[in-house]
Amino acid sequence: MKKVTTFAAALLLAAVVATPASAQANVAGAWAITIQGPEGPAEAMATLEQDGSSFSGTITVDQAEGASISGGMVEGNTMSFELMISVQGMEIALSVEGQVDGDTIEGEMFVPDFGGFPFTAQRN
Repeated sequence: MKKVTTFAAALLLAAVVATPASAQANVAGAWAITIQGPEGPAEAMATLEQDGSSFSGTITVDQAEGASISGGMVEGNTMSFELMISVQGMEIALSVEGQVDGDTIEGEMFVPDFGGFPFTAQRN
């Protein structure tokens, strides 16, 4: 009986060690984004590719000439990245953080000198 109990305890310990504390969210795919900006809602589209805990991709925003993602990271259900956009020839760096829940993301985009703006995203 002692061998069975010891074996069961070792098996349970192995299962606990092999199971991550929190499953990593999947952000890969195409996303429709709505940003609540100072002049009303703005629409954007994102295409993301994930490799483990990092991701990269592109975002298309009507009000910006270009938008590039850098430093995309996923930790548990939290995703974050930096977004460099060009608006009327001026480069603006945004910090983005959100909570992933399946096919939705809710979060905030932080714009220097303007504060944070909430956004929601839905995977297509």
